[in-house]
Amino acid sequence: MVLGLNAAVAAASAAAAVVGVLHPTLVLPAGIEPTAGLRMYAQAYAVRAVPLAAALVYLLRGERSALVPVLTVAGVAQLGDVYIGLDQGIAGMAVGGTLSAGVHLTSAWWLARRPGTRALEGLA
Repeated sequence: MVLGLNAAVAAASAAAAVVGVLHPTLVLPAGIEPTAGLRMYAQAYAVRAVPLAAALVYLLRGERSALVPVLTVAGVAQLGDVYIGLDQGIAGMAVGGTLSAGVHLTSAWWLARRPGTRALEGLA
């Protein structure tokens, strides 16, 4: 269950990034007009979110020795999304980032407290 939940929130983050590149105005709050920097922001978000999600899903599917640090980085990146979402009034970004950060950081904490393969075996 933990593996699936982490993979789902990582995939959702990557999907949101791709949608943002294809249709950047979807991330704007109602009533806000797009600016020239919007496409650049969407692309900058995607070049972080897509590879990070891919790395996380790869680790969740197989080799898990780097899972705790990657989960931590993914969680911290999502906290950045929470801040941006709150600052810019983008509720979906704030809520999605909060949920994703919670999943990734809680999983990293749980794994870090249980060294060895027994913790990793209990993830499936």
